[in-house]
Amino acid sequence: MGMLNVGWWRERLYGNGDDCDPVAMFLRVVEEYLDPSMEVLDLGAGAGELNHYDFKGRVRRMTGIDIDPRVKVNPLLDNGLMGDLANLPFEDNSFDMAFCIYVLEHMVDPERFAREVMRILRPGGMFLGLTPNRYHYVPLLASLLPDSFHRWYNKKRGRPERDTFPTVYRLNTRAALVRCFERTGFILKRCSVIEVPPNYLEFCVPAFLIGAAYERIVNATESLADLRVNIICAFQKDPFPTSV
Repeated sequence: MGMLNVGWWRERLYGNGDDCDPVAMFLRVVEEYLDPSMEVLDLGAGAGELNHYDFKGRVRRMTGIDIDPRVKVNPLLDNGLMGDLANLPFEDNSFDMAFCIYVLEHMVDPERFAREVMRILRPGGMFLGLTPNRYHYVPLLASLLPDSFHRWYNKKRGRPERDTFPTVYRLNTRAALVRCFERTGFILKRCSVIEVPPNYLEFCVPAFLIGAAYERIVNATESLADLRVNIICAFQKDPFPTSV
């Protein structure tokens, strides 16, 4: 029965660790820039149920913002506020780092969002993001399907419908990210694309194996990097802004 079970194949091909988990991979990148003196902002923090990290108590202050009222009781934060990511309720130069996990795909006005992030970061501050790559087959298919299907499918995968939000994919290629954030004045530090196990295809063994074959192919060469599933980006606000 083992070979007829997706779990058997997943363990055989990928093991049980978090080496192939995109959120864990992203958080390791965040750790590279993290410092105990920092005030950090999680953009789209939500209830803290989907993406776990342990920055609270390790930085000066861990703040989160989301349109979801559950952000106020997010246990990962020192302070959770409701608010619009395109109109952040913070003073200029308030944070040393801002990051978001699977949020950029929901940004209707990317440049307004980038300007707001630029505004609330201190000179030298970092913005980091993890987001789907529009050129991967999952976002390509998702962009063709109605939101009702996304809610139904995520519910089947164990994700509550209230945690599924409309996607627009306007900031979801390397070129789009670099263009938007550099136009806003950020300095590019990193923009890489990763492919991970085909979690969306775990409903049956044949689909999972096809997805695993795709993963092996696009990870085999950098020439296919832009067909991988997730983008990890890091941009810095100029440490020495020019006075006008």
